[in-house]
Amino acid sequence: MKYLFTQSCGIFRNDILVAVGCNYDDILKYAEKYGTKRFVIGIKKNEDNIKELIDRKGFAILNKDLAYAAILYLEDFKDNWERLDTLLHELHHLVFMVARQKNFEDEMEAQAYLFEDLFRNIRHQLNWELKQIKKHKKNKKKS
Repeated sequence: MKYLFTQSCGIFRNDILVAVGCNYDDILKYAEKYGTKRFVIGIKKNEDNIKELIDRKGFAILNKDLAYAAILYLEDFKDNWERLDTLLHELHHLVFMVARQKNFEDEMEAQAYLFEDLFRNIRHQLNWELKQIKKHKKNKKKS
């Protein structure tokens, strides 16, 4: 499954580029189409880092080079515990980075709400995409 979308952090005004099963070029093309110029410049500055991290099950990065937008990468997604564990793990990193950037590192409840909101919305979007893929395959078999 290859899939990219943008997830908002709500009141914290960080955008997260969620990339599943993609390579560096896919991420850059998506950012060029939907991101800010600073975000694209940040992706280019972080090219080596991103290419190295893509070999992992997942990663999350947020830094000033990315104009405080973030990238959440998953090598694949299925609604099973192995993939949910990876999503939860990477979201923890992301929430920590947002909390540090927005100065609410000591606000555990605010972090918990952000974590819950991101997990629910990202998982919902990924599951929706899985259903679309299955529906497309089913319709293709009928033809």
